[in-house]
Amino acid sequence: MIIGCGATDIVKNAAQRTSDATACNALSSRIKAATATNQTGLVDSGLITSIDNLIGDQARSLLSNGLAEGIKMLTSALRDTQTAEVSEEKFKKITDSISARCSEAGVSVS
Repeated sequence: MIIGCGATDIVKNAAQRTSDATACNALSSRIKAATATNQTGLVDSGLITSIDNLIGDQARSLLSNGLAEGIKMLTSALRDTQTAEVSEEKFKKITDSISARCSEAGVSVS
């Protein structure tokens, strides 16, 4: 018996994949900007706001858990960077995770 493969689960997974692809397309340039921002150590609060405006709490509820969590971690890391530089390794793990989730949805953000 296969569990979790009912029609509802299939529709939910398809909807999340579509939502993930839409979010990834919308965030592509902002993820690149976030990477550049972290490398220079200068964070523009407008970047954080634009990510939150594009993918706020309500939109995150439509995304796969992995992508929603990755976006949350990214904005948190950017906020932290305003007061103390986030380690390059930690930041890379976050953006790599988002890139992988986006790739699974058929969108390249790198």
